[in-house]
Amino acid sequence: MNLLRNKSSEPICWEHNFLSDDEIEKIKDYTKKLVEETAKINNQDLEKPKKEFTLDYHIKNTEQGVVPRKRSTKIKWIRLETDIEWLFKKLINQIRKVNEDNFDLQLKFVEDLQFSEYNEKDNGFYAIHNDCGRTGSLSNFVDIRKLSFTIQLTDESEYTGGELILHLEGGEKMVAPKKKGTIVFFESNISHEVTPVTKGVRHSLVSWVQGPNIR
Repeated sequence: MNLLRNKSSEPICWEHNFLSDDEIEKIKDYTKKLVEETAKINNQDLEKPKKEFTLDYHIKNTEQGVVPRKRSTKIKWIRLETDIEWLFKKLINQIRKVNEDNFDLQLKFVEDLQFSEYNEKDNGFYAIHNDCGRTGSLSNFVDIRKLSFTIQLTDESEYTGGELILHLEGGEKMVAPKKKGTIVFFESNISHEVTPVTKGVRHSLVSWVQGPNIR
């Protein structure tokens, strides 16, 4: 059998210094005018159950006992418009490059960007999940998330915890680099989590690239 690719691919890769400090401050200034939301999963309001939170990702519910909680994050959505067009152009160029060099996926479009805040006062975290859901779901019938990326916007000395951990096949775990300005790419079907921020605030920028479900 002859392989069409002459490079081996990795499920995860990253580029340090993708954004400069000045570019990061420009993004943060831009987000000040945006509306803050509480992150939701499958249109469920994660803030509704006002229950005691524990660091093992659970809510103490006197009626049901201890029940899982998936996420505690504040977010703002960055959509394509003139003032932020430079960022989308830079991202698309990087996506094209990393996909050609490593992933070789059939991709169509980038979703809106999610500016995320994980704060110690909210025990900010995101429990283990993947970004593409079930391949057989009707919501993924035509296109599906194939490539995920996250950009570190906060210096790692300014917070404790908040590690992006990727769960690979065979039980292997990989901790993504936390250096400010680094962009991390990984296949959207990889399970991952953000551990609780126990001190300070962690900001990141995340999004997903979709393509046809058949490949």
